[in-house]
Amino acid sequence: MKTNLLIIHESMAGGGAERVLTTLLKNLDRNKFSITLLLIYKKGVFLEDIPQDVELLSLFGPKRGLWHRLWTHLYRLRNAVRERKTRRLLNGRKFDSIVSFMEGPPSKLHSMLMDLAPRNVSWIHTDLQTGRWQEFWFRTEEEKEFYRKIDGLAFVSQDACNAFGKMYDTDVHCEVIYNPIDTESIILGAGKEEKAFGEPFTIINVGRLIELKRQDRLVRAAALLRERGLKFKINILGVGDREKELKSLADELGVSDCINFPGFITNPYEWVKKADVFCLTSATEGYPTVIAESLCIGTPVVSTRITGTVEMLSHGGGVFTGDTPEDIADKLEWLMREPRELARLKAETAEAFKQFRIENVMRSIQAFITGSSSKD
Repeated sequence: MKTNLLIIHESMAGGGAERVLTTLLKNLDRNKFSITLLLIYKKGVFLEDIPQDVELLSLFGPKRGLWHRLWTHLYRLRNAVRERKTRRLLNGRKFDSIVSFMEGPPSKLHSMLMDLAPRNVSWIHTDLQTGRWQEFWFRTEEEKEFYRKIDGLAFVSQDACNAFGKMYDTDVHCEVIYNPIDTESIILGAGKEEKAFGEPFTIINVGRLIELKRQDRLVRAAALLRERGLKFKINILGVGDREKELKSLADELGVSDCINFPGFITNPYEWVKKADVFCLTSATEGYPTVIAESLCIGTPVVSTRITGTVEMLSHGGGVFTGDTPEDIADKLEWLMREPRELARLKAETAEAFKQFRIENVMRSIQAFITGSSSKD
């Protein structure tokens, strides 16, 4: 008999968690699962990637009027409206398992619906000690109560799991499950075309243009590299509320001619493949999937030392930098001036990627959702 599964998420916006969710939806065993996806907002660039056999439900459309924005800021009213709309939408349905795929709004909504399934599990994608972005949506004490009642928590890295243990007093079952990486799609998307001969050293960053990603560090590092007489090109792929600020900073520092902001790119892999280095500048992450994707393509990584990255680069393929623009510029300059070191890192990427094979990860995910053994 199939497991009747409900997955709760906020939207299908262009972030790493949403890309991972689409991979998960595509690879869950249809002989074992019947899947319903409940979105709080029916919007996002990954909507079209949801498989046709997944039942899609949503509480709200993509547009939010003034009244919606106003009552969303009223904690009790917001929660009451969302619970009432969800129960009306589900119309008395029950499930075998419910999954909230992220901390914050999805887990808050999940906390109101736990009576609808005998098994309830949730994912945590960030270091909750440093990434308390979800406080507005899920107050700490209520969140703690949810994590005491739930049947299991999946963490995208051991660091994220360790941080949770320091904050929450609960004996809930915790499991570290790396994000599934769709190797075949990534390699296909990257294509066979290599970087053109004679192009300058190329650096790439892919991610939402938000405060936590700290792409401003890379822009400031670019100004330092230019002062040192180095020639290079930087592509920063993504959209977000800091886009105008980052472009203005590039103009102010006189590096707008060597930094490109293409916006959201449906297929970023061909861009990553043509880069010499992927540079992650984030202040916090849970499990930066972009690192695994870069290793899959064969592009070495320069990353700040944050949650998840130490595990991901433990088999090579990348180096760490400090979190200041000076530190980042120093590490990038080193690789620009030492092509042998860059070649060594590139050669390590294939071995480093083996830890992310999708077959093993999907077995663990399916077992976690159902509460069974991964050998079943």
